[in-house]
Amino acid sequence: MVMEQGLIWLGLGLFGLCAGALTAAGYFALITSVGMINRAAAVTGTTKAVFFYEEVLLFGAVAGTLLSVFEVSLPVGDFGLIIYGLFAGMFVGLLVVSLAETLKALPIFIRRVRIGSGLGIVILMVGLGKSVGHLVYYLLIYD
Repeated sequence: MVMEQGLIWLGLGLFGLCAGALTAAGYFALITSVGMINRAAAVTGTTKAVFFYEEVLLFGAVAGTLLSVFEVSLPVGDFGLIIYGLFAGMFVGLLVVSLAETLKALPIFIRRVRIGSGLGIVILMVGLGKSVGHLVYYLLIYD
């Protein structure tokens, strides 16, 4: 009886590990396919730090997974939530802009709206909007 329960838990653990590995592979394949890391490094002029960016992204994904699986609560206060919201918003904004660029959505948007210059400001506003949205969610709604 005890042996059977142990095998069931072992099987569930193995199944969860495999499902997590497949999900992580899909997540990193998406980020790689849209060229988010390479694009960020090219825009900021830090192409020599691409491997560092990849390592930080991997560390963040693993840390986020561990924090959510084990339901760890970090007492960071409002300032910590502001910093988290800012970085989460920048990440999502960068991912959205990279995906839009990969799908060639920006040239279509520029033609339709007739933007002659100021595309950098539009991209900055998308990132800031996502950051503000995360801040509002985590500071006002999530409580």
